Amino acid sequence: MRLPLAAPELAIIGAGALWGLLWIPLRYLEEIGTGPLWSMLGTFSLSLLLLLPFILRRRIHFFSPGLLITGFCTGSSFVLYSMAVVLTDVVSAILLFYLSPVWATLLGRMLLAERFTPARIVALIMGLAGLWVVLGADGRLPLPRNIGDWCGLAGGVAWALGSLRAHQDTAVSSMAQTLALFIGGTCAGGIILWLDIAPEAIPIPDPKALLVVAFLAMLTIVSTLGVLWGVKAISPGRAALLLLFEVLVGVASAAAFANEAFGWRQIIGSALILAAALAEVRPQSKDRIDPPSPSGSRPADR
Repeated sequence: MRLPLAAPELAIIGAGALWGLLWIPLRYLEEIGTGPLWSMLGTFSLSLLLLLPFILRRRIHFFSPGLLITGFCTGSSFVLYSMAVVLTDVVSAILLFYLSPVWATLLGRMLLAERFTPARIVALIMGLAGLWVVLGADGRLPLPRNIGDWCGLAGGVAWALGSLRAHQDTAVSSMAQTLALFIGGTCAGGIILWLDIAPEAIPIPDPKALLVVAFLAMLTIVSTLGVLWGVKAISPGRAALLLLFEVLVGVASAAAFANEAFGWRQIIGSALILAAALAEVRPQSKDRIDPPSPSGSRPADR
């Protein structure tokens, strides 16, 4: 049975909207003494614990080297993005992360032989123009200015690589890829802590922090499953551009609750980025990959 045309797109857009609000609990945790690295390590660990009954019941195997590489890419992108929205302003973090459509489209062209369609070219131009408007104040280049900006940029590259690999692994279930993301993200967070790239003190146990981490774990499970299911049905460049809806949610929520700048630059830049996503969202049959036929079987869990 063929999936409805809009289902994967809607799943990705919905997850992007949730991710646009991720900065709120992360900044709250920072305020009460739990940095973004520790927050994500706790979130991923609790997510794995919550999914343990499902893992045992389904007997999911997710320790293949290829799947763990994919999980490290997608998991590290999650960790780096979480660091970015705390260590720099929300608008810069989100927009630098969403240079990922550029990397994903280029990788799709090199590895999947995807065509540069006119709509995709226009979408990329508008997306980059939006980034320039928002980050290129006073005529400067829209380049990273601090560790948070660099985390946003690196997170976008990691997501492009991870979503490309998830798109290629059509025989692997979305649940297995989600579990690999949590494992890979835990490893990435531990490595970043060990390298002391962005030093964080060990947090003191706090009931309020534990409640917020539990909320983040449930949010992460739902949104990650939605995205990784969606990217299996559409191309990585298309998926990355659809996730640009996070930009609107993140910028608007930052303007409303974080007292960050929201002037004509942010309005025009966000409008250009939304236009880029809308230009890409139109059905493109040659870019779409139908899910495996369920004729007596389902995607493998490994």
